[in-house]
Amino acid sequence: MEAPSPRYILTRATFIIVALVVGLYGMRFVKKIQRQSAIISDLRSISSDSSFFHQFYAEDAQKSMIRAIGLIAEANELGTPPEIAIKKSQGIDTKLFASDDDRNEPPLKIQIVMASLRANYENFHKLGYKADFQTLEDMKSGKLPPIPSGPESGKKPVVETLIPMSASPGIEKVMANLEIRPPQPDGGHVPTDIEIAAAKRLANDLCDAKIIEEPVRDKILKALTKP
Repeated sequence: MEAPSPRYILTRATFIIVALVVGLYGMRFVKKIQRQSAIISDLRSISSDSSFFHQFYAEDAQKSMIRAIGLIAEANELGTPPEIAIKKSQGIDTKLFASDDDRNEPPLKIQIVMASLRANYENFHKLGYKADFQTLEDMKSGKLPPIPSGPESGKKPVVETLIPMSASPGIEKVMANLEIRPPQPDGGHVPTDIEIAAAKRLANDLCDAKIIEEPVRDKILKALTKP
């Protein structure tokens, strides 16, 4: 039997190498798609009505918010931009050519969820965080590592409320009321006029979305109004 020629051996070896590369790339692509899908599913669960507006404990609400932002950051690393990930988690498909019906605003509850996730993801980046492996691992357990850079470098961020608990007991368990911020000064945080305006706007939105009743909204607005 005649021995295979060097050209034949080289051709077969090249084919096998190409097949292995294509196979490995295909496996990585499938795993990436699967992970993107799992991220959207997890984000949808965290941002559901029962989770976003009705947590039993304030600590659970804070951890869920951090997990949600970690998922958005991971999705971005896998090629799904934050805005697309947030919309997909709310069942909103982004179309290249949108009709007038597609441009209709989503229900107010969904708008509240999207605005909250969007603002907290922006704060995540303002604090200098990157979607590196260790940061994402910490966030999966509902924790943020120390701030990596900037004037607050090395310090732990906090998750604070827009509407204070003193204005409405239990509001600290509502994820839409949470905001990732730099560490607070020793004397405590004094809300800025912009933060007070945002808190008032949120109170009105929660009322319009039937999350809280009008008397509760009025009580919150009164507590937020400077004497």
